[in-house]
Amino acid sequence: MAFWTTFWTVVLIIGVALFAVLSVVVTIGGWFDIRALFESIKAQHTEAETEDRDPR
Repeated sequence: MAFWTTFWTVVLIIGVALFAVLSVVVTIGGWFDIRALFESIKAQHTEAETEDRDPR
């Protein structure tokens, strides 16, 4: 019985560790994606303003 207790404890620890690592990776990647999104929106907004002012 001690084998199964040890086995499932190890499986649980590995699962929680993988979850923690993936959570950090996804959070960091999401942060960069959101930052790029806002930079893109700002660039489009600036471009639209200059097109509105251009009297062609």
